[in-house]
Amino acid sequence: MSEYENPRKANPLKNKAFMRYLGISLVAIFVIILFLLFVWIAGSRQRGLPDEINLIQLDEPADDAPVAVFETNYGTVRAELFPDETPEYYRYFKSLVESGYYDGTHFCSVVDSAYAIGGTKSPDPESTIGEESDQTQLKAEVSDDLWPFKGAICSYIGGRWGKNYAGSSFIFVNDVTVVNSAYMDEDALKRAYGDELGGAFSEHGGVPNFSMKYTVFAQVYDGWDAFEKILAAESLESTQPAEDIVIERVYLSTAGEERGKTE
Repeated sequence: MSEYENPRKANPLKNKAFMRYLGISLVAIFVIILFLLFVWIAGSRQRGLPDEINLIQLDEPADDAPVAVFETNYGTVRAELFPDETPEYYRYFKSLVESGYYDGTHFCSVVDSAYAIGGTKSPDPESTIGEESDQTQLKAEVSDDLWPFKGAICSYIGGRWGKNYAGSSFIFVNDVTVVNSAYMDEDALKRAYGDELGGAFSEHGGVPNFSMKYTVFAQVYDGWDAFEKILAAESLESTQPAEDIVIERVYLSTAGEERGKTE
């Protein structure tokens, strides 16, 4: 029998081309596994979630609900306040508004259209703490019923030793989908936050990463055109808006008193 009829079987492990292909394949498989693991972990159940959640932000404000009205050079935004859920911050915010503290303040930062920081004396995000700025620091009031959905307004001035604090500046929360839609995958959100809360994030948008960290003290319910314009503002590399966004006046009212008003 000739060697052609009974050839010697080749050892593929000694074939350089095969080994190179095998190595590339193993690396590709490893990368895919890591990606899937990352997606699963990102969508894994968040710790400390309450068993019962009342999504009060998604309800239409009652006539007697307290509201804050933000008059800006981009238009007027109205937001319901939640004094029962954030009593300490509500009293503090109310005192600042009534003193005229916010009149003439700025939005100093717009970050990837996902959120904007406002209520600062300076339009420069690097110079927001000065002699004119209120230095009060309050521990974050985290409510089981208030979440960083699109239109939420929360206060955050920094954190230390694992605790976050609230102050005079505030954050207009938009939607992280504008950065990467994968962050708002409905299935992953429901795995992480449960069907009700995860479904609400998927439907209404928001920044889930802010959950259970900051004082969410208000929810925009009117003036969405102005809100969208602020969040869509062009920003510099420092995140400072390319053109000044000025809060001309803030005043307190009720939803009933504000109904029917137009900009």
